[in-house]
Amino acid sequence: MSKVIAELSPEMVQQLQGQNIVFLNIVNRETGDIYSTCLSWVYAVSPTAIRFAIDAKSDFVQILQQDPRLIMNFIVQETVFSVKGKAAVKVAKTEGLTLKMALIEVTVEEIRDIMFYGGKIVTQPAFVKTYKEDLIKKLDDEMRTALNSLP
Repeated sequence: MSKVIAELSPEMVQQLQGQNIVFLNIVNRETGDIYSTCLSWVYAVSPTAIRFAIDAKSDFVQILQQDPRLIMNFIVQETVFSVKGKAAVKVAKTEGLTLKMALIEVTVEEIRDIMFYGGKIVTQPAFVKTYKEDLIKKLDDEMRTALNSLP
């Protein structure tokens, strides 16, 4: 069992600024089904709070309103971290933005290094957004501003 920490390190906060792949995992309390998705608009706003944007029509929003428990996984510092937390839907549907997104804040409860023994990540995963360059900048700026301006 890995050592449990209660807060994101400065390096984790730095990496979680909207350009890192983050996997979100939740359980639907009614069906017991496990849901997973991949996010990019994820921002650590403090060592104990992470915010993310997800399509307002996503099943994740309704499921998290019923059961706020979640796990987020991401790669930083040559390893894989798992964050256990509780979500609060801060904005169910954004208005005035290009995309209608739900804005969610996660209170970090515990963090574990889940990389298998003797392994390390040698290359940070990279991704590209495949839509128009000007739209990428516009959407990234809108989501960063929306998530960082939440009370």
